[in-house]
Amino acid sequence: MKTSLQFRLSASVSLAVVAIAAIAAASAFIAALKEAHIAQDKQLRQTAHIISRIQTRPITLAGRQRISGIRLEERIIVRLLHDPGVESASNQHGPPLFSNQLPDGFQTVLVGAQSWRTFVVTDADGVRIAVAQQAAVRDSLAVRSAVRSLISFALLASVLVFLVPFLIRRLLEPLRKLAVETRQRRSDDLRQLDSGGVPDEIQPFVAEINRLLGRIDRSMQAQRRFVADAAHELRSPLTAMSLQAERLMAADMSGEARQRLLALTDGLKRNRVMLDQLLALARSQQSASDAETRVSLQQTIRLVIEDLYLLAEEREIDLGVVGGDDAAIRIHPIELQMLIKNLVDNAIRYSPRGGRVDVLVAPDAHVVDLIVDDTGPGIPGAERERVFDPFYRILGNGRGSGSGLGLAIVREVADKSGATVTLMPAPAGPGLRAVVRFIR
Repeated sequence: MKTSLQFRLSASVSLAVVAIAAIAAASAFIAALKEAHIAQDKQLRQTAHIISRIQTRPITLAGRQRISGIRLEERIIVRLLHDPGVESASNQHGPPLFSNQLPDGFQTVLVGAQSWRTFVVTDADGVRIAVAQQAAVRDSLAVRSAVRSLISFALLASVLVFLVPFLIRRLLEPLRKLAVETRQRRSDDLRQLDSGGVPDEIQPFVAEINRLLGRIDRSMQAQRRFVADAAHELRSPLTAMSLQAERLMAADMSGEARQRLLALTDGLKRNRVMLDQLLALARSQQSASDAETRVSLQQTIRLVIEDLYLLAEEREIDLGVVGGDDAAIRIHPIELQMLIKNLVDNAIRYSPRGGRVDVLVAPDAHVVDLIVDDTGPGIPGAERERVFDPFYRILGNGRGSGSGLGLAIVREVADKSGATVTLMPAPAGPGLRAVVRFIR
């Protein structure tokens, strides 16, 4: 079967036009044939009646009405023409009287207020006969016949108006399916597009798109490998520097030197956190979606709280779970733990000492909301989208010790699992609420 869009479109529309035209022609032919037979039957009936009743004077109205099945105004009139001195006149009780001055042949004669189509003939004996019919009747019959023909073609046009778009839509269905498949893909899904069923004219375009996807995938893989390798290479010297700093803290030194050493130690901790987050981001981007399974939110939240409990205790943060609602969502377990950990870690680091961080699960019929509330400074409305960019930090907010990667990791994991992340002011006083909405 040919897959050329031009060939299939031309063939389908042509076949549709030919088929409907044939139907219209057949219906018009049958209608015209039937009308012609009716007209011929009427003429036969009238001719037989006239021949049997030809006379030199007008027949009576009762006599004219004896022909059944034919309306009075439809009848054909046959008259022997009068002497030359007699003008055309109308007869109230019979057919019109025509003047003998009429030439032989076809002509239209006005008799009173009526127009008659007349044919005059002279036989070998010099007898002149006029055969006539009202012009209005002839015009009416002709118009009815033409209208019947127009109706057939009007129906043809009406059907084509709906049929042609239907055929085109059906022929372009493979393209629509390809567009839907592409639109439903995640941002990190760079698999080749399926060109099966795509018309020949579109095949080169799909092939080039697949080549472009392949180049982008190779470039992204190289970038992710570089980030992961760089993070791994930097972990060893940072660990060594951290150990040296801890040993140096045990040595005797002036107060000013100890303050500088504490600043150095905090910087090393921030860099180690940033490297860990870079590795987590690289693993999230490289992990396969086929490892997804149904994971309990409550169980994962408890694991995260156990990991971050010491940090919360150090900063005197009241960290806990609100409510006992639970829900299972389809996601990679490590990615879910990474998402929750970065949200809670951010909330702890940016909340003041003695603050509060609450985590709750709000399940619904079709969605599940994971909510993290804190009592920190919050995020201005104009910055709530920018904070998801890697390494972006709000100017002037020196309270936290983050690297600007936490929310970027949260957005990356959420996008992969089809979830959405929304930041808004906390409902109870100052602070920030982060809502991750999962589809069940």
